Order: sequence, then C-alpha cells, then structure tokens
Amino acid sequence: MFNWFKKPEYKNVVPFPKHEAVPYIEPPKKAEQEYYSIGVTSEGKMTFKTGITTLTMTRKGCEDLIEQLTVFKNQMHEDDE
Repeated sequence: MFNWFKKPEYKNVVPFPKHEAVPYIEPPKKAEQEYYSIGVTSEGKMTFKTGITTLTMTRKGCEDLIEQLTVFKNQMHEDDE
C-alpha cells in the first residue's frame, strides 16, 4: 500500500526547476556620513546639526544648555554608563 520510497519517479509531482549557483556579490560600500557638526554662524551664534535638524542658539542659550545637561548628568546613576 505505502511503497512511496520504492518508486523511482513520481508522475504526479512537479519537480523544482534546476538553477545555477549565484556568485557572491560584494555589497557597495557606503560613503562616509557626518553624524553631527558644531559650529558658529556669521552672526556669532552657535549651531549644532544632527541629521536634518539644526539647533541655533546664542552664547547665553549655549551656557544654559550646558548647565541643564550637567544637572541631568549628575542625576543619572553611575551604572547607566
């Protein structure tokens, strides 16, 4: 009744098509990307660029940001590094 393994060919099975081995293709190397930049405008304001966002602030704004970051840094646990 179940002599499937004794048959040399199966007439009701569609065979897989033969395919050629595809050679390995080296992926193209990505160009170097700039993740962020810090600079000064012609008006004397500080700029911080990341992605498509640019943050521009005065010297006072920059000092306030540094002060706020210092406060947040001091609130962090040491094991969060």
